[in-house]
Amino acid sequence: MWRFALVLLVACGADAVDRLDESSSSDAAPAGEDAPTVATAWVAKVSPLTDQHRAVPGAMFGGWGPHLGHLVQAGGATYWVDDLCTATVPGDCDVNVNRRVGVFRHDPEGWRKLATIPLAGIQQNTAAIADADRLFVYGIASGAQRVIECSYALTSGAQSCTTIPISTGTFANYIGAAIVGAARVVWWTNVVDGGGGSFSYIVNYGGGWNGPRTGPVGGYNDCGYAHVAMRPDGKLETFCQVVSGLAPNWTFATLVGTAPASLAAPAVWNAGLAPLPGDPIISTNDLVVDSAGTSHLLARSQQGAAVYYAKSPGGGYAPMSELPATYRARWLVAGDRVALARDVERSRLVVGISPPAPSSMSIADWESVEVALPELGDIYAIYPLATAYQRVQPDRFELVVVGSADEHRAVHVAITRE
Repeated sequence: MWRFALVLLVACGADAVDRLDESSSSDAAPAGEDAPTVATAWVAKVSPLTDQHRAVPGAMFGGWGPHLGHLVQAGGATYWVDDLCTATVPGDCDVNVNRRVGVFRHDPEGWRKLATIPLAGIQQNTAAIADADRLFVYGIASGAQRVIECSYALTSGAQSCTTIPISTGTFANYIGAAIVGAARVVWWTNVVDGGGGSFSYIVNYGGGWNGPRTGPVGGYNDCGYAHVAMRPDGKLETFCQVVSGLAPNWTFATLVGTAPASLAAPAVWNAGLAPLPGDPIISTNDLVVDSAGTSHLLARSQQGAAVYYAKSPGGGYAPMSELPATYRARWLVAGDRVALARDVERSRLVVGISPPAPSSMSIADWESVEVALPELGDIYAIYPLATAYQRVQPDRFELVVVGSADEHRAVHVAITRE
């Protein structure tokens, strides 16, 4: 597991930010290390997954919701839990109706579809997590103002859907879900155009759902595309995109926050990310917390960079590195290594991989592998295998990518050492 304290190499302040141009990537061993006696390299293996990923080109973005999980590990196997529609069936892909979720498993011979779970009353895409021997899917039934919970038993294949008897309130949107300690957590934001939105979450400790824990979001319209990560002290780090103004003249920013270890009170938010000079932060990419309690956050700037921020326990977020021309960037953690998967100018997928048990997050010094995806087009979404969405610590680097050439197509990428 990621059991090490990361030393923050760069002082606080935007002037100290490292700029990671593509020329910074290197496959060479770090200076001062002996070359291995047996040559090995990181290798990317790409396999087709599905051509039914939910999208409506021009109306519903196929890259929507990379914060929603979908790729999870349980019982030693990898599963993909995805909102589906069939583009060749007239009317099946509808921006207002999410009809079904598919469950896929990665077998030695490739990806196999195990089940289809019908959905009712859900419009937007769902969030998926793995808890022990079951997969859970969560979606908002807007008309009923409720969250729908569907489950799939990995051993028996039994599936069911139920309505959680807690009101979401009006204009609930941007659902998400995560495993937090022994609990399952589901969240959403209530949108108020022009200001006054809120963020809510509900908690299931094992005996039923509790909540909602509802609080303000600094006067903004909403708090969407949220990421959460549990700290060693049990508290929850949170990160979301916020919107201000009236449609269509919205402006975008981000908030960071915390929720208590008891998960019994609302998240408290603040504007904790210093912008780069002349380049405001406008959206989220990812968030993880290591076992020493250091938070590692990936934001997106207005000028199209991914920006890495870090926060030591008790401190505030400091900008550490800038990754230019990066739309999507996600952390992957497996064993005692951490990796960063990102696009470069949307057209190339690059994965940087740390040495074992790194003492710092000097991303520019990591080994890297470029993943060839010639038929995918521009990269729209990266879905990583991540601790937030499952009960077990990932033991491998895996991700799913969706691109512009066919927004219904999802491909799986496994990064292995050979």
